[in-house]
Amino acid sequence: MEILTDPNNYDVCISISALVLMAVIIVIHLVGEFSYGKQSRIFGGLIIVATLLNVMGLIHVLWIDDKALRELLSYDMNCLVVIVEKVMSYLMGYFSIIYLMAIFGIQQNKFWKKLVIIVPSAFTTLILLSGVFTEFFYYFDRNGEIVYFFPNNILVNIGIVLYLIFALYLIVKYKRILTSEKTVAIYTYFILMLLGFPMRVVFKLGTVFGFCVALSLLLCVFTFQNPSEFVDRMSGIGTKNALNFAVYTKLIQKKTFTLLEIRVDKLLIMLGSESVEAASDLLRQMTDFLKKTAQDVEVFLPRDGFFALLIPNVQSGSDIIDKLSDTIKVGFKDNFKLRDLKVGFDVSTSAIGFPDDVKSIDRFDEVSSMMYKALSRESRYVLRVSDLNLKHIEYDKKIGNLVRHAVDSGLLEVYYQPIYSPGTGKFSSCEALIRLNDPRSGYISPAVFMPIAEKNGMVLGIDRFVLASVCDMLANTKAISYGLEYVEVNLSVVDCIQTNLAENVLGTLKKYNIGPSRINLEITETWDKGVTSVIDQNINKLMSAGITFSMDDFGTGYSNFSRMAEMPVKIFKLDKGTVQAAFESENSYMIMYNMIKIIKSLGKEIVAEGVETGEQAKQIIRLGCDHIQGFFYARPMPRDQFIEFLHNSNLGG
Repeated sequence: MEILTDPNNYDVCISISALVLMAVIIVIHLVGEFSYGKQSRIFGGLIIVATLLNVMGLIHVLWIDDKALRELLSYDMNCLVVIVEKVMSYLMGYFSIIYLMAIFGIQQNKFWKKLVIIVPSAFTTLILLSGVFTEFFYYFDRNGEIVYFFPNNILVNIGIVLYLIFALYLIVKYKRILTSEKTVAIYTYFILMLLGFPMRVVFKLGTVFGFCVALSLLLCVFTFQNPSEFVDRMSGIGTKNALNFAVYTKLIQKKTFTLLEIRVDKLLIMLGSESVEAASDLLRQMTDFLKKTAQDVEVFLPRDGFFALLIPNVQSGSDIIDKLSDTIKVGFKDNFKLRDLKVGFDVSTSAIGFPDDVKSIDRFDEVSSMMYKALSRESRYVLRVSDLNLKHIEYDKKIGNLVRHAVDSGLLEVYYQPIYSPGTGKFSSCEALIRLNDPRSGYISPAVFMPIAEKNGMVLGIDRFVLASVCDMLANTKAISYGLEYVEVNLSVVDCIQTNLAENVLGTLKKYNIGPSRINLEITETWDKGVTSVIDQNINKLMSAGITFSMDDFGTGYSNFSRMAEMPVKIFKLDKGTVQAAFESENSYMIMYNMIKIIKSLGKEIVAEGVETGEQAKQIIRLGCDHIQGFFYARPMPRDQFIEFLHNSNLGG
């Protein structure tokens, strides 16, 4: 043990330190979840080579300084150890290059390419192995160190020089696809490798190179082998960063491929209501299914509720894409299990072709964003770039920027549309409607900006603004004394799945000292009992506090009468389209008539939307609707005008 504690034995200390680092690297690699294909496998090969390099280096330095080991290990065996160490050091160059190529997604798909890459290491290895049978290239000194005959020492290092030149070429060519952190890491990796050789010669330390190798691999573990950036832990597949990286590398290499994006309807809502284990299991089932749909396909999860397939050597307009899309749509209908229950999903797909649709890296993010916004509007066929209305999408982009800053910039305003109650002859309620007023673009319809707000997450802030504005209006005007009983406030699906929804709503009412009975929340017909426990919990909490609910746009969705009795609502709002259609055809009129009859039999109230003429109003009243909303009675109006309208209409002022 003396040799291990003597500070003068620098070789031994450095070698042991290198092996400690290698042990740490091995543990991290084995327990990590990173399984990003070829790159991870090659890194495993690097670890094996580096470990053998350092183990052989330690045995050799111990043999030189420890008499006991000399007696156990013969001179010839020590020479063999040195040869293995040297072979491993030159193999590090080969594995480092193919690891770098794997990082950049460069395929060695032809035999001559594989041969060119391996020749430098194979040449050096043959020279080293020849020493077992001949002393033509080098000989061993009394310590078992290799001494080359000139110029053989130059020959064996040519391979390393060639690898370093090739590595520099790859880094310069592809560095634009790396983050600054990874660029620094890859430069440091090869600089450490490069410095290892001269340091070994100058300082006469045989294990310096092995220590440099260990440091280099430790650097890789925390950068290129870090799963947090490239692998989604729940699904086990590539993230948006991984997708961008794969697309960028293939674009630079001028490969032909197609990116098929898959929007899974209601997936985000369902996952949000499940445990992490159940959600993860469902995502992995979907991942396994998608991996089997096409050969050599790569699967990614670039955004919530979306999968993406990277399909090599296929153009976006190919029939293969249409058939693949159909297979996926059928497979998602009834192919998965969630808590031992069969579940199915509707999906819509879009395809981006490279380089047909996208020829540059800068264009990719722009087109991908366009497809993402447009995809929800298409579901029957594969949406392709050629299908896009670019002017419409550019307008969406502009509106999206306005929405992001609308609340803080004071661009939003709440309008109120009075709702007439035939039973009392007064306007006892109203609907709060959001308006976006841009100084340059003018008023922008909610039908335009609200879908965009739902996609970029700003709908939560907008909904909070509307509720706060309504409460302020009730608290600081005479609306209640003028006969206003309650205000209908729209609630988005995004709001419904927030676990703190009930607390936020009740907190706002408390802040303005507004009673729960003054607010009626509107939910859409797409609500379905059991779709998520979070929605059910929120509705139950709010109803227990005294808040009532309306079913908005009834008649546009499932219109399943058997579900109506289960819906936790006080009021059904007949959609404008349903009302207008009833006055255009007898069949549509009979449909509306039966809707009203069934709703009334359940003891629910009815609001008829979109009433625009006196004749329509008479018919709606005759059918028994409790409330009427439409331009015939009043258009949406700003707060002060609405208060004046209430005063004049209800009090005759």
